[in-house]
Amino acid sequence: MFKKIKAIWYAILAILTGKNSENTPVETITAQMHEPRPLPIGRTEFEEWSDRIISGCVIPGVSAESTKFALADQLLHLGPTEDHKPDIFFIKSLRKFAINQTADEMRKEIRDAAKARLEKTEAAAKALLTPEATDKPLKDVANEKVAIERVS
Repeated sequence: MFKKIKAIWYAILAILTGKNSENTPVETITAQMHEPRPLPIGRTEFEEWSDRIISGCVIPGVSAESTKFALADQLLHLGPTEDHKPDIFFIKSLRKFAINQTADEMRKEIRDAAKARLEKTEAAAKALLTPEATDKPLKDVANEKVAIERVS
């Protein structure tokens, strides 16, 4: 019972002040992230909205500017009838973008390493097939054949 009263108190406090306090329970914040909220109209609303989303997504090493660019891009791709969306949608999407970017970089590194190994193997094979490399073994084989014929 006390938890519910506490959650309601912090929810009301958040509505009145426009933001959560440091002591706001996680359950309250989680519930707020799942509530459909109006999408931003105008620069001021966009800045407030994007700052709220950025504070929730916690992606290390990413600038606020690039995150806001990605958020603006997401807004452009929403359907024509969407004017409310839960914050969690954007938070999860940004995290998935970061995951995709990491996976793509790993694929490129693995591909480049495999290409380098293949080029090295092909260069070694080509070196073995040069006339200088092939003449010597063939002469040795011919000499052995002649030696075997003499013994027989």
